[in-house]
Amino acid sequence: IGSLAVALFGFAEDRMQRALGNVVTSEITAADFDWVDVEQQPDGTLTSTSYDPRMLLKNCPQYLRTVQVKVEFLNRDPGEFCLFYLPRPDMEEYDANYRVWPHLEADGSYTFTLPRGKIYGMRLDPGIYTNVQFKMDGVTLNPARGLAAYFAPTRVWALCQLVVPALLAGVIKCVTESFALFKKPGGRQLGGK
Repeated sequence: IGSLAVALFGFAEDRMQRALGNVVTSEITAADFDWVDVEQQPDGTLTSTSYDPRMLLKNCPQYLRTVQVKVEFLNRDPGEFCLFYLPRPDMEEYDANYRVWPHLEADGSYTFTLPRGKIYGMRLDPGIYTNVQFKMDGVTLNPARGLAAYFAPTRVWALCQLVVPALLAGVIKCVTESFALFKKPGGRQLGGK
């Protein structure tokens, strides 16, 4: 029931933010990023020039829920393709604690899902190797999602399905043992004797 409530809340909150104009779908290109250790080749492809290439979004919307990246890695696996975000306006540096990894879609695009709330910056890291060649065909900020997408299981959901029942079982066992101790003859009685 909790999972259903969270999914319905996420759907309703997203629709409300879209109606208020806070969450807007937009298409951008690689030119909308400031590149650090990334160079554009004459054929339009991009190449990393260090082990830490970064693409910082120039004008980041405050409400960014999902980022879909259409990219093709041409000569090798990037090793790690991730998105960093700034959750507070006073943060100057990107932190590994505020990073998400993509889900590879059936069409070959990568979808990053960010936590709810405002963000104050976004950075794509297109790999961890030097000389990774890639072609970025486009980036969609806040693509429209259908109702079913809010019910799709995530890693956090799966972890909760494993951990929460175990925690509840432990709490229930402790409570029943405590009550059994009070009811047992010779056991501790309420009132101190």
